[in-house]
Amino acid sequence: MTIGALFTETMADMTAVAIEAAVKRGAGVLLPIGVMETHGPHLPTGTDALIATQICRLTKSYAAELGRELLIAPPYYWGITGVLSGFVGSFNIRAETAKQLLDDVIDSLLANKFGDILLVSHHGDFDHNVMIREVLEQQHQQGKTGVRWLYAAARWRLIKRLGLTGQEPYWVPWDFKPELERFKVTGILGVHADEYETAAMVRYFPETVDFDALENVSPTQLTMKDLESWRAGGDAPRRLTPDGYFGAPNPVDPNLWRHFDETARIMAAAVARCA
Repeated sequence: MTIGALFTETMADMTAVAIEAAVKRGAGVLLPIGVMETHGPHLPTGTDALIATQICRLTKSYAAELGRELLIAPPYYWGITGVLSGFVGSFNIRAETAKQLLDDVIDSLLANKFGDILLVSHHGDFDHNVMIREVLEQQHQQGKTGVRWLYAAARWRLIKRLGLTGQEPYWVPWDFKPELERFKVTGILGVHADEYETAAMVRYFPETVDFDALENVSPTQLTMKDLESWRAGGDAPRRLTPDGYFGAPNPVDPNLWRHFDETARIMAAAVARCA
């Protein structure tokens, strides 16, 4: 793995002169959000941040085809990992620290004169997403209405879990289309380091995947009741998922990675409409 996996094609790759020129052309910016936490024996701890950044790359490319220029900010990857904080490789940042840091990152992008700042978060921890919601609410209360939430993984039903509708002013609205569910899946309940995340990592970052470990991992056989306990934290995650994954790590559909590609296409169209 190279450090470029997280920073290639982001503002970290650009000169300040190039960034300023893009701002003057009216470019928006995508902010990938993830965390560093255990993702089983087969995926790297940076999986969430890597997938968020790749979704941004795809969205940037598809938006460009529609005439909307977007840059990608360096990923924000110091977040809240309350559920899996007891596992090796996880970094759990205090909520107040994570909130202040994200707020400062957004304010820095605003100071760079970006009019549209679009958050792309691939991490399902409830407290982490509450933190993002609070930052966005605060930004909008201060009149910074160009800061909006573009992506929170729909398959985790995060909008509903947060008590939101997706129509709040800090969301970029887009429809969850049938194309996103046309792929064959195992049918095993999965939310973490499962077939979806493995498919994405094998497709986009194969050098980070431990394929020997992947061959030997078995699906978890957990229920919705188990998921509720797992999400509550405490001793449950270690007891229910001792190897740090929840679901079936091996995809049955080799094209399951296209779930993320299709999502990016839909989001790019939404961003282009809102420009």
